[in-house]
Amino acid sequence: MAKDSMRGVLIGCGYASWFQLEAWKQISDVEIVAVSSRNIENARRRAAEFDIPKVYTDYREMLDTEEFNFVDISTPPVVHLEMIKEAAKRGLHVLCQKPIADTLQELYKMIDICSSAGVRFMVNENGRFQPWFRKMKEIISIGKMGSPFHANFSYHARMTLPKFNTGGQGNLFSKMPRLITYELGVHSLDTLRYLFGEPLSLYALMNQVGEGIIGEDIASLTVQLEGVQALVDMSWASIPPRRYDQYASWGEYCIAAEKGTLLLEKNGLLHLVMDDCEETIQFPEEGELLGYLGAQQHFVDCMISGDAFETSGTETLKTMELVFGAYKSAEDNEVYWVGKDLDQLT
Repeated sequence: MAKDSMRGVLIGCGYASWFQLEAWKQISDVEIVAVSSRNIENARRRAAEFDIPKVYTDYREMLDTEEFNFVDISTPPVVHLEMIKEAAKRGLHVLCQKPIADTLQELYKMIDICSSAGVRFMVNENGRFQPWFRKMKEIISIGKMGSPFHANFSYHARMTLPKFNTGGQGNLFSKMPRLITYELGVHSLDTLRYLFGEPLSLYALMNQVGEGIIGEDIASLTVQLEGVQALVDMSWASIPPRRYDQYASWGEYCIAAEKGTLLLEKNGLLHLVMDDCEETIQFPEEGELLGYLGAQQHFVDCMISGDAFETSGTETLKTMELVFGAYKSAEDNEVYWVGKDLDQLT
């Protein structure tokens, strides 16, 4: 696909849509020609913000009316399968927001539908594209730190206590039976795969302490990878123990290796600490936007080159097995063995 032929539409004009449209604005030779939302005011607002000429309330009408070649889906997971099916049968390539599906069976169907239609399918799993994780991968890959053996990803935010407040996604989040692991933990599990390879097993503990929600707002996941033990520690009920003048990342991330330790603070400072020296890199505040920008640029680059997406539907199956495996582990109070226990999820 040539660069000058990249024309798309956006379905869904909620919280994530601003990041997606802002990222598209910064990617050259890509045009978003229309947006749709069941809420016409949301659609009009996004169209006005980003100078998009057409607005629809019926996404099927948009798919049938406009001239374009890819669909960017920014809606809750419950409608992803339906929308991907509608896009694929019209020969449209698909970029779809995470979390991608409510079950592994749904994701299998999405992959089969797109494959049968001959269209490409990428999940907008933008966590791994945040710039500090790309830099961490580079540092690890060149061997400067030696072999990693431990990782700690810590997220502490004040969102469900003393009262429920998650900004623009509050109404959606309050009704979700699976919450912090499904919405936030999916990023960490995918990023662990990106940094260290495929996990072998995981063990999860989950709890709900806030009011006004039905899903878990705290979770601890212990993930065993080849040579690396990782802890993903998440809470949307906690007062963060440290305050910063600026916030770049969602959490703090620490990776220990034979010759050094990497630590990213929430203010965007990445420290590489060795026995005899220390290096520091400052990343900008727009970490969430830069993750979207990296993911969407990757989509464009692969559409042009024909290369495989890092977060294709097939690759995302591996991440979503970990997500659903974490819930299975917490429910049974047992270790989930990746691959070996897959039949328990399907």
